[in-house]
Amino acid sequence: MKKWISLSVVTIFMSLSLGLPKPSACQSEYYKMNEAKCEKYIELSQEALSENDYYEATLYAKRAIQEDPWNRNAWINYNNIIVKITGGNINLIPHTKKLTEKNGN
Repeated sequence: MKKWISLSVVTIFMSLSLGLPKPSACQSEYYKMNEAKCEKYIELSQEALSENDYYEATLYAKRAIQEDPWNRNAWINYNNIIVKITGGNINLIPHTKKLTEKNGN
């Protein structure tokens, strides 16, 4: 019984994975746009950091990561900003402001 279930799962997985479309040129253009946005946000975060606007610097650094989560430079930039702000003290890491609901819940 277990063999049939595992065989069924493997068969379904194989049929689904073989039917996946290949990445198109449109998707690669989308990735290039995200990569360019990521680099722009890294530059903006560095400018904000040089002006000692730490809040804006962290926002831009987070946006860079959102645009391209696999970009190593984006993560290094974000980590450097956090270390600069906190001096390495993990208890001082800034958190985004949470919106409070108007109905009191």
